[in-house]
Amino acid sequence: MKIGRRRFLTAAACTAASGLLPVRGAPAAGPELIHTVAAEIPWFCNQVALTAKGDMFFGLPRYPDYDQTPCLAKRGPDGKPVAFPGNAWNEWKPGDDGFESFVYVNSIHVFKDGTVWAVDQGALRADSYPPALSEPHKGAQKLVQLDADSGEVLRVLRFGDDILPKGAKLNDLRVFGDHVYVTDSGLGALIYHDLKTGVTLRRMSGSPEMQAKVEPNMQQGSHQTPKIDMIEVSDDGEWLYAAAPTGPFIKIKTAALRDGTLSDEDLAEQVEEYATIARSGGCALDTNGNLYLSELDNKRVTVLSPTGETAVLTSDDEFISPDGSFISVDRKLYIPVTQSRRTRLFGNKQDMVKRPWKIYVVNLPETFGGIKLGASLNGPSLR
Repeated sequence: MKIGRRRFLTAAACTAASGLLPVRGAPAAGPELIHTVAAEIPWFCNQVALTAKGDMFFGLPRYPDYDQTPCLAKRGPDGKPVAFPGNAWNEWKPGDDGFESFVYVNSIHVFKDGTVWAVDQGALRADSYPPALSEPHKGAQKLVQLDADSGEVLRVLRFGDDILPKGAKLNDLRVFGDHVYVTDSGLGALIYHDLKTGVTLRRMSGSPEMQAKVEPNMQQGSHQTPKIDMIEVSDDGEWLYAAAPTGPFIKIKTAALRDGTLSDEDLAEQVEEYATIARSGGCALDTNGNLYLSELDNKRVTVLSPTGETAVLTSDDEFISPDGSFISVDRKLYIPVTQSRRTRLFGNKQDMVKRPWKIYVVNLPETFGGIKLGASLNGPSLR
């Protein structure tokens, strides 16, 4: 169902009448998948990604109270994480301009070509740091592509004020061929970049489709809920899915996003409602179009099929603020748990984080809860 700009706020606030993907009741009850600990990290970790041969990378933002971190790390031969690429890129400190170093890596991902992409917001969090540290220097906000073996920086994408106006925050990205799609969770927008031509477009900036739902009863200290945040691209590259943590998920044809002749008003008319969701910190998508949602309030990961069936994949009392999950080519779902709600940022009088941070993993069966599960979008299945 397509949603015009005038209707979106009402649709988002009143899902019963919105025409969203009909989630069929509560998630299916039944045996959950067994999860185990895949890795332990000494730094605050919100993202994980793996290459086809199993090299594991960790996204490590400079979170309040936890800003002594290399920002990006790789699991070493002994199983312990080490800074990656392990040079000046991991050694930013206050006062540096952040032009050729990681300041606040909010997201990482590995795609079909096996390279590592990092999304650097270029500054620390505005809800916790003064403007001198929370407003990025010119060129500090960037997308960085690295060779997964050598750590060589292959590409750095920086954008001008027309694409990243003041207040914009690069959040997450998906790369499909030469097409790069990015969410801006600061002002709310989608950004498209063509690696071949260099064309970059900022789409629907500040529009209702790009905002988070207002939830006045949510107690979260000084933490500010991001605007459009999670992002996925379908296996055929035809559809882009996106959502703020509060939902709902929307979808839109990628061809429309790439069409510079379409105005934002015309583009917004092509946004389709997809699914209402529980508040989620991150997601993953498989080749069958199933969404895997890291639910923040329910301490669990659920799977949502394209036809609306949903099931609890796995849960744990220690799933405190699960975030950006990742499906490996051998069909395992990796789940980083940030514990952000145990930090002082969320209004706790004292920090309650349990060290180390953990990455959990579950093996994905062929079917679960009546839903046929797919493979990784990031490479061929090893089956």
